[in-house]
Amino acid sequence: MRARWTVAAGIAALAACGGGTKFGLSAADNRPEQLRAALARAKPPPAGRPLNAAGKHVAYVVSGAQQHTVLTAVDLDAGDAVWTYDGPVRSRVVPGRAFVALFDGDAIRAVDAATGQPRWRAPIGAGTFLGIAADADRAYYVVKRGPATWALVAVDGVTGEALWEAPAPGQLGAPAAWGGLVFSPFLKQWLVVLDAATGEELARIRGLEQEIAFVRSTSDRVYFGSKDGVFVVDERAATGKPATATYGRAALPKAFVRSFYYWDAFDPVQANYSAYDRNRILWRGEPAGGALRFSGDRVIVHTFRFFFGFDPTSGALAWAYSHPRFDAVASDHLGSVVAFVAQDGIGALDPATGAMRARVPLHVAGSVRGATFDADGWSPAGEGEPPDTRKALAAIAADRDARFLDVKLFALEALGQLRGADVATDLLALIRDPKTSPQVYTKAAQVLVARKDPSALGPLLQVLRERYDYIAGTRPVAVGVAARAIAQLGDLRAVEGIAPGERGAVVDELAAHLFEPQTPAPELADVAAALGACRLPGAVAPLRAFALTYRADPSLSDRAGAVGAAIDGLLASGGVAERELVAFIAEDARTVPAVADYAARALRRAAGGRGAAGGGHGAP
Repeated sequence: MRARWTVAAGIAALAACGGGTKFGLSAADNRPEQLRAALARAKPPPAGRPLNAAGKHVAYVVSGAQQHTVLTAVDLDAGDAVWTYDGPVRSRVVPGRAFVALFDGDAIRAVDAATGQPRWRAPIGAGTFLGIAADADRAYYVVKRGPATWALVAVDGVTGEALWEAPAPGQLGAPAAWGGLVFSPFLKQWLVVLDAATGEELARIRGLEQEIAFVRSTSDRVYFGSKDGVFVVDERAATGKPATATYGRAALPKAFVRSFYYWDAFDPVQANYSAYDRNRILWRGEPAGGALRFSGDRVIVHTFRFFFGFDPTSGALAWAYSHPRFDAVASDHLGSVVAFVAQDGIGALDPATGAMRARVPLHVAGSVRGATFDADGWSPAGEGEPPDTRKALAAIAADRDARFLDVKLFALEALGQLRGADVATDLLALIRDPKTSPQVYTKAAQVLVARKDPSALGPLLQVLRERYDYIAGTRPVAVGVAARAIAQLGDLRAVEGIAPGERGAVVDELAAHLFEPQTPAPELADVAAALGACRLPGAVAPLRAFALTYRADPSLSDRAGAVGAAIDGLLASGGVAERELVAFIAEDARTVPAVADYAARALRRAAGGRGAAGGGHGAP
């Protein structure tokens, strides 16, 4: 068979016919005139359109077990499976005009793009497969031939016949193809541009300040870059520097976002579908003002079941979407939508708002392993409602899956930036849930206290209204956290937006917990501190009573911290009578020594003296 000639005899023949090393280590690089001439030879595909001859928007979905995979072509517009191919898939699937190519374990295989029927199979020969790409007419793959020899090989998309091989003395990364050109990362230092028909090297870009870890082609242009940012392949890329090239990077939160603009061309794991597909940045870009502008002023972070839309300049979160139940195992930015594949179907999100534009049913054999989209320009007619970002963030934080703690912590941080009583309700629900992990509990409490949102007072009072009731089997939960959040609001006399009656309720509810015998000692200190901080009429009386009740009882040493907080509150919100009371506590011989000492130091602090040491209501 002619296809079997491709590597076994064809590669050897090609090497004999003037092969040699085409990826030389001393070739000229960063020559604007060479890059300009190379790009002038390109015959770009139609922008914003799929590559397949039928012009259909298609998702190629790989499912099944490692030993038995099935490739299914799904027409995204019709919502139906067009064909299935039953056979081994050991790489990403790459579409051409009339074929779909893949690595099956020891050969490049092509199936018909319209029917899924096998067309040809071309063994790669001795070596390790490292990545594959395709354009309309050809497929290109990288193979490691020996300890220090790599090769980029081109095969005909119709016949599978080997067209050329370009050997290299150093590591080659997975290539990209576009408009009759092939772009090959070389030694993480160069991006080599070759003629797709002949393998002739046309130009070379050398990164002077950043490594070159990936290359990506879309229907409209080619990009390259690293975890640090993205370059457009244009004449300005010949400078090799971000400052003088068409370059961009997104401002994203480092707490959970891995800088992963595209698959690492040098990682053989990423030559196939893997967990990396579930944690990546989705984007499109175009030149604007001498730099790369991310399309729609959005970059989307995909992580597991979740998608976050960010402003790439400020890093501000614009929206969040939480997909129910199933991870999105594959995703891509197609220009008009961000498409993803999960076990329960294919979705399309609006990059600007996160609204669900389309849902396509998916019926495949076994678990979905990965997917490739040939669907540039897919723009479904549906106009769904944008997701409720608050609800999405709360759902992420409350998720029981232990794999993405960093995402949950980010969701809590983002939730804290939103205003409104509902946010406080969400945070309190997490804090009060006994199944919440310690890390999430701690972060939720920190966020709630730090918000300083007066609209949270209603939900906080709901927590404080709970009482210990043995018969009813009830006990208050998160009293201390609620008290700390109220304390952070400060002087409630001056805070606007508090509902009538809430100010008085704050004092009543806090006082009730202050004198509740079952209130834990640490929470007592928080309650006393909140009474002192709120500066409300009526707050002084319970503080006076509490300080006098417990200042001389050595058997209640666990409440000493709360007594200290009461002393601080009296001095902060009281007048002459309160200072006199604290002086009495400090001087009276019956006062527990630790409390007396704290009261004396608190008086010196209040007077601006230098003798105070320590401080805070935990000092006694």
